[in-house]
Amino acid sequence: MKKYYIKERHNPQLGVYYVLYGQLTKKDAKNKEKSLYGQNIIISYDTIEDYNKAILTFKEEGHRVQ
Repeated sequence: MKKYYIKERHNPQLGVYYVLYGQLTKKDAKNKEKSLYGQNIIISYDTIEDYNKAILTFKEEGHRVQ
């Protein structure tokens, strides 16, 4: 079963923002964690409801979401 993923991106020049990926395999999600500059943190969600709730929370908190 595929999970839903959001990447928390820490870029020294742009700050912190979130990138939405939707459903990915575990292998694909692990590859998204790699970064040449800055840091990426992959957050996984088991259900679409939890994924959508997290997106709303990030937006309500004023974070940039892509």
